[in-house]
Amino acid sequence: MHRDCLMEDTFYKKIALKGWIVIMHRDACPDEVFKIISSVVDLRQNESILRQITSTAKSRVFLASLHCSGRNIRVYLKHFPLYFSLRYIIYLVCTGRARRAFRASLMLEDSGFNAPRPLVLMEKKYGLFCTNSILLTKDVPDSVQLGEKLQQFSADGSRDAIRQKRKLIRQFGKVVGEMHQKGILHGDLRLRNVLVQENEEGFSFWFIDNERTKRFSRLRPKHVRKNLVQMNMKLEASNTDRLRFVKAYAAQRRLINEEVRIIAVMVWKRIELRRKKKALINLLKVFKKKALFSKR
Repeated sequence: MHRDCLMEDTFYKKIALKGWIVIMHRDACPDEVFKIISSVVDLRQNESILRQITSTAKSRVFLASLHCSGRNIRVYLKHFPLYFSLRYIIYLVCTGRARRAFRASLMLEDSGFNAPRPLVLMEKKYGLFCTNSILLTKDVPDSVQLGEKLQQFSADGSRDAIRQKRKLIRQFGKVVGEMHQKGILHGDLRLRNVLVQENEEGFSFWFIDNERTKRFSRLRPKHVRKNLVQMNMKLEASNTDRLRFVKAYAAQRRLINEEVRIIAVMVWKRIELRRKKKALINLLKVFKKKALFSKR
């Protein structure tokens, strides 16, 4: 049975608050939570309570400190306001973006992977439409983005740093291979959406921005290609390091050499295509700016 069906019986309780549906973890302190959330919902951002950080135009992300049981917990609040596009209008009728991220995080956890624990889910509905949603999750302490961690090792350049970088790449390849082996597709496997913690065994990986993460009965080649292209677009690594990732990934999925070759060729071709497309778009932007200046 899906964890979402057991929320009120296990870790979560459901309440109604001023037109909002609220699902709250039993460890959360309601008064502290509502103090943080009201600052966002009422659009009166209180800098002493929370701080807005960089995010996309389709959501707002805040960092805050939650005081519970005599200790402070760093939390992230992601607010999904009403956003108009064909895809998001379809989602409005189905499941809100915060609820999809909530379910996916629990699914990852149940499947043996790391995702920040959701503390609070809030939704406001108009009939069948989810018009506003919020997700509050715990921070992952002592973690950095995967891309940043790789850059740190590259900048260090020492023998130990190179060894650690290679270990990180192999372990990440193993984790992604295990995810795909279990039919799980991360919706946006870019380096910024994977957090890294160092531990005694090497590294542990935490997956964030899970609103489009899904589980399939069987992943198709296009699903595999999608994730591998996403993470390789801005991966600062040598071809040898990329090969280390592919080997660890293939070993975890028990792929034969021909399957590995097909996947690798498919991924590199798509990466080159996307890079050429981006270069063309950037070139068009430059010409557009020059045209505007010439008119002046």
